[in-house]
Amino acid sequence: MAATGLALAATAAGAQVDPLAAHDRAMIRMELEQSRQAQMAAARQAQAARDRAAAAQTLRGLQARGGDAGLSYRPPPVEALPERGDPSVGLSLRLDELDRLTDARLARSNEVLRAIKPASER
Repeated sequence: MAATGLALAATAAGAQVDPLAAHDRAMIRMELEQSRQAQMAAARQAQAARDRAAAAQTLRGLQARGGDAGLSYRPPPVEALPERGDPSVGLSLRLDELDRLTDARLARSNEVLRAIKPASER
């Protein structure tokens, strides 16, 4: 690649531009880009294979813990915390606070806009 770069720089330094040389440089650039794209695709495929292997190993471990009965892993059910009570109450409180904060921000923004003097008053 370094030799290609030097060759491109040397030909670019010339006063006259040879159309054939320009075409060759463009072809070299395209080949380099294709090579880079192929490397990136190979890296993505390798990472996907590693991810699949890790997921398969995790599943095998979970199935092994399930015993011979073939039980699969199930996460524990989500339970509401007793001190928090009904989740919908918390949601309405958060929405009320969001409304209050939005109104406060709008009021500050309106104050700033009112403080700006029009160009005719300057």
